[in-house]
Amino acid sequence: MVQEVHQTSEILTPPPAELPEQDSRATYARNTAVMTVGTTLSRLTGYVRIAAQTAALGVTIGSLGDVYTRANITPNIVYELILGGIITSVFVPVFVEWHQKHGKDAAWDLGRRMLTLALVVLAAVAIVGMIFAPQIMELYLSFSEAADRQDQIELGAYLLRWFMPQIVFYGIGAIAGGLLTAERRFAPPMFTPILNNLVAIAAFLGYALVLGGSTPSVSDITDVEKLILGAGATLGVIAMTVALWPSLRSLGFRWRLTWGWNHPAVRRLIKLSAWVIVYVLANQIAFLVVNLLAGGIGEARFQIYATAFIIFSLPHAIFGVSIFTALLPGMASQWTEGHREGVVTLLSRGIRDTTVVIVPAALAYLAIATPIVALLLQYGEAKPADTELIARTLQGFALGLPFFSIFQLLTRTFYAMQDSRTPALINIGAAFVMMGVDIVLVSTIGWDVPALAIGHAASYAFATAVGLIVLRPRLGSLDGTHIWGTIVRVIPAAVATAIVAKVVADGVANVVDTQAVIGRVAQVGAATFAGLAVYLIAALMLGIEEVEEVKGALRRRFRS
Repeated sequence: MVQEVHQTSEILTPPPAELPEQDSRATYARNTAVMTVGTTLSRLTGYVRIAAQTAALGVTIGSLGDVYTRANITPNIVYELILGGIITSVFVPVFVEWHQKHGKDAAWDLGRRMLTLALVVLAAVAIVGMIFAPQIMELYLSFSEAADRQDQIELGAYLLRWFMPQIVFYGIGAIAGGLLTAERRFAPPMFTPILNNLVAIAAFLGYALVLGGSTPSVSDITDVEKLILGAGATLGVIAMTVALWPSLRSLGFRWRLTWGWNHPAVRRLIKLSAWVIVYVLANQIAFLVVNLLAGGIGEARFQIYATAFIIFSLPHAIFGVSIFTALLPGMASQWTEGHREGVVTLLSRGIRDTTVVIVPAALAYLAIATPIVALLLQYGEAKPADTELIARTLQGFALGLPFFSIFQLLTRTFYAMQDSRTPALINIGAAFVMMGVDIVLVSTIGWDVPALAIGHAASYAFATAVGLIVLRPRLGSLDGTHIWGTIVRVIPAAVATAIVAKVVADGVANVVDTQAVIGRVAQVGAATFAGLAVYLIAALMLGIEEVEEVKGALRRRFRS
């Protein structure tokens, strides 16, 4: 496939399209930098949140941390299955098209209808989830043989009944964020999750204060302690959603309940959403298989997997999401106007910018996973053995990090073209790849939880390859010459970065006490600084122009 893309691009690659100012390289760099700063702060507070959770609740089997993680992830699964994938994928392209063809008032009317629809559907789903909370938790814990399994189910059901209303606010917040994104107001959706994290951190601190230093226990937890854990997470989601509203009002948007969902744009969204639901359902089936396999491996393996995934997704969340979020309105607009070459220009830009950031991040994870995990998580009830296993799982995920980010960009390109069927079919194949690899490595060969992460990496490598093959003939080109020119320069620079980071991390460990927090900070900080310096020097020597552009945009934004 690599050779075919290269040869075809030499013949079919058009000159870069002339884009409007709002989609120019300079504007795109500024928007991406804004989102990168917001997401960086959000993720940093998110890791403080994770550290507070692991310190307060632990990560061993049957611990509060294990039960809490299973309960807290359920609203996210249900929300993504019912509405989340639709909102984050097809809503923005349809809204952009409706705005261009019918004007701002008609677009706002569509937004009000979608908010009303989301409120009704998600509220009904939340109520059903609260009713069947015990059955949901019993499914999650079906492989558990713990003596206090029933206590775990009861506690998980209690927490889940607090957590299920989150999906209503997730949905309303996602549509509000989609409206802001379509209007190219990118900052608020990236900054407001900070509030969510701060409220959750406060809840964990409050819980620890009430405990007074005692060891967490599923069977001994009091009503007050349960209330703090349950209410804290949901109040954070509410705060995050409410914080978006001033930005929407500043654009002139006012929400009132608007019924009459037999609207052309709503009907189109429902039609497109059918395949998005298939996409999400494939993900959730694969996720359930991972959950069950993890439960059958050993102690708290699901929480190990989930925690490693959160760390793995940091570079993608900070840079990858910022990149494709900035590109999506422009790609939708270019496709609506019939400018395929404009879509190619924006897609090529996204792949190249993703590559220059994500590839070195992936290799850095492979090199210094253990120091990173120790710095982030090894506090309180978290043990060194937990750190090592999370680190090895993180390395398994890291193998697929570039593919994970690029495939998300490819799916947004399909959605900008208002094609939700193709990415759904590709994702079904990827889900089978993930489940097949996981079952072989875990059930047949007997590998531990890092094998589940390797299955995740393999699935996204498959999905990316198929996505590129399918997308190329539709656009006439993928600008392969330009993309591969960047990739062949990035790889040696990234390898040098990883080697230097590993050498420095090991060197620091020989002279400082890495069991102390200050020692961990010094180790990871020195390795990161040295690796970044080497990467920037290598980028200058190899002529990686995208690095200079991203660096300049970030520098200007951080200064402001």
